[in-house]
Amino acid sequence: MTDLVAEIQSTRFGIPLQPVANKMERIAAAEKAEWLPNYWVAYCYMQDSYAEKEDDKRDLLLDKADVYLEKADKLTQKNEEVEILRANLANARMAVKPAVRWMTYGGKVESALEKAKKISPNNPRIALLEAQGIFYTPEMFGGGKEKAKPVFDKAVALFATFKPASAMHPTWGLPTAQWMLSQIK
Repeated sequence: MTDLVAEIQSTRFGIPLQPVANKMERIAAAEKAEWLPNYWVAYCYMQDSYAEKEDDKRDLLLDKADVYLEKADKLTQKNEEVEILRANLANARMAVKPAVRWMTYGGKVESALEKAKKISPNNPRIALLEAQGIFYTPEMFGGGKEKAKPVFDKAVALFATFKPASAMHPTWGLPTAQWMLSQIK
């Protein structure tokens, strides 16, 4: 499983993760008491949804991701990584039709990130998702690139000291934070 996690976390955006998700699904089916395989399946489907062009197909991928995230959630207690992925899935849902969905999913993103903060306030993925939210919020509503910059800087600093619990635990996000910062400078 460690090799699959490394493959997932090193795959560039836009490269399909379905083949890896299929392998991870088999592991999840065999390791019924483990939350991480289900987490990674959900992550794969979420990532693939961003590359999909058709809204209906994006939603189907996110439906699959939700199923695996709920399985992961049931197998672990108060887990910040599950809450962070829940926020990220809500972001992915919002990205399908932002003007229509932000009212439904914006609050879900914030709620999940608040839960994650209570568990592990220094997790860099929390700051990353907060920064992305600010970045993509129009300036007239209090967001924008300049307001997001210090939060991206915070995320990068937190990534520098972050230590995952194991090689199978999430470490994703630093390249995204660095790329987003490059779009501001």
